[in-house]
Amino acid sequence: METTNSRIAFGIAAIGVAVSTQVFAQGSTVNLYGVMDTGVEFLSHAGNGGSGSQYRMSAGNVVGSRWGLRGTEDLGGGNSVLFAIEGGVFGDTGVSAQGGRLFGRQSFVGLAGAWGTLTAGRQINTLFSLFVPFDPLQFATYGLLAHDVTFSMRADNSLKYTKDVGNLTVTAQYSFGYDGAIANGGEVPGSYRIGQELGTGASYTAGNLGMAAAYTQRRGTTAASQDNIERRYAAGLLWSSGSFSAMLGYRLLQGTVANPSLRTNLYWAGAAYKLAPAFTFRGGVYRSDQRHSGNDATSYSLAALYALNKRTELYLLASYMDNKGASALSAATASTVSPGVNQTGVVAGIKHIF
Repeated sequence: METTNSRIAFGIAAIGVAVSTQVFAQGSTVNLYGVMDTGVEFLSHAGNGGSGSQYRMSAGNVVGSRWGLRGTEDLGGGNSVLFAIEGGVFGDTGVSAQGGRLFGRQSFVGLAGAWGTLTAGRQINTLFSLFVPFDPLQFATYGLLAHDVTFSMRADNSLKYTKDVGNLTVTAQYSFGYDGAIANGGEVPGSYRIGQELGTGASYTAGNLGMAAAYTQRRGTTAASQDNIERRYAAGLLWSSGSFSAMLGYRLLQGTVANPSLRTNLYWAGAAYKLAPAFTFRGGVYRSDQRHSGNDATSYSLAALYALNKRTELYLLASYMDNKGASALSAATASTVSPGVNQTGVVAGIKHIF
């Protein structure tokens, strides 16, 4: 009898927990999601002094592999709370990306309403938020990121505000210390400028034409380099009609944390064309021009993408990087090349969204 009563009591308690959980979850959603992207790659002149070719398995060629949780909950009155925790992973080895961080891609919480969205934590920077559509290869490793990986970087300890007004999106971001993995890399008492980063920008769509502009700056992460400011001014144009789209872009880099006197222009142009519902072709030309120097580089990149379904895609990427002077830009973001040495890269792989 005691056992029977215990089972009944346990059943009633379980039903109560289930009901309370269901009530609590009303207006709330949490999603588990991810992407895996892995391929086989060839790189020429990958050894010291430009000798030796490299054959390897590489991850994150079209998009960075990741998994994460994101969710929202309705607070009433048109307001909601949102969060995201997202970890990058190298699909070829299973090692966590972003320096081994568990949630190195994103980790934030915030509020949203008719007034906009305000979030706090580790977040993508202003350039990342705005410029993916304006890169012909859409941030594949053989495109814009081979010339300036800062377009895909994140900032720790950051506040970010975003507001959509019709076809206009405005955003602003401030970081108290953009790299928390560095000892004393930010949020130092009495030295608020150490590791400081800020950015602002906007995008606008008018008919077939899209445009974006952004400004970002960050300071050194030590007391000695806190007055060294790295500034980027970027602008992009996108024209789309049916299956065809064309892109133009420009970025001015004024100084770096390590070299405050550096000045570099980056220009790019390209196009995308959907040859069939499942097949897309992309191509772009990118040129880095270092002022008062012959250390320049031009890359020519192509991408062919074939969708097996809405979640799975096969791809073939190719790029040729032409380095001049002491320029040492590699064809892919995760590769190296000696100064003045040209490099060809080709990678074929598969991307799956879950």
